[in-house]
Amino acid sequence: MDLYDGYTRERQPSAATLKRWRPVVAGLIAHLGHDDANRITTDDIIGWKEALAGQGVAGRTIREVYLAAAKVVFAWSVENRKISMNPAKDVTVRVPKAIRVRERGFSTVEARTILKASLGRDFGRITDDHARGRRWIPWICAYSGARVGEIAQLRGCDFSMVDGVWALRITPEAGSTKSGSARWVPIHEHLIEQGLLDVVRKAGAGPLFYNPIRARGGSDGNPHSKKVGERLAKWVRELGVNDPHVQPNHAWRHLYKTIARRAGMEPEARDVIQGHAPRSVGEAYGDWPVDVLAKAMAMFPRFEI
Repeated sequence: MDLYDGYTRERQPSAATLKRWRPVVAGLIAHLGHDDANRITTDDIIGWKEALAGQGVAGRTIREVYLAAAKVVFAWSVENRKISMNPAKDVTVRVPKAIRVRERGFSTVEARTILKASLGRDFGRITDDHARGRRWIPWICAYSGARVGEIAQLRGCDFSMVDGVWALRITPEAGSTKSGSARWVPIHEHLIEQGLLDVVRKAGAGPLFYNPIRARGGSDGNPHSKKVGERLAKWVRELGVNDPHVQPNHAWRHLYKTIARRAGMEPEARDVIQGHAPRSVGEAYGDWPVDVLAKAMAMFPRFEI
């Protein structure tokens, strides 16, 4: 655990990683029956892997959470001469390739079902910020291809006129972003016509889709915005968009890419808008002005409900 603490002090991973990995390290210690990292062998890690599988932990989870955490912490420990070798370095889990029975993005019917429902005015007895999330998050995701968490954490102060274009800023200042970098996303004209900017002005500078004062249980490792996304996913399932092979929030990212391709949007522009990593060193050079991205966004067609 001292090695884990040393790693986190130096590398400062996200709060979500801290929350997820500490129990992993504690679990490894419990499995071994001791906490001396220098005594751990590759056979010990293999035994731990097999024990996790025996407990019903999915192979992908073992590989991408448990072994990933161990490999990173032990690698840091070797680099800093805390231990002599990384016992998890060559241990892996062979996971069968996932079988895809349909496209990963929403179908036209599924997208229309969600967007039409979001326009409804009677959401039952829910808070104003919760209702605002149902009304606007699906539409913003549909017209940006952003991750639902990036939209759920938006604040009023993240909307601004840049280079003559209305845009929203997805930034680590509001909460976690996968890349750790901020980016501007032009606001599609259909969102403006629907009155999104008026809603933002009335809501003020703070979070749009949750109330940090009223909400309970939020933390860096489990932010309120995550809860917003979870509630939204549950609502989408209740609408009948319940195919287990399509994710109720993430499918917007796939659908956006599909529609952008069909519209002829430049690949690099659509990747920048969605926050995907550059595909080459050359693409990482230079910046993408908002007015240039707006020209690309203008190619994205409207959703007809």
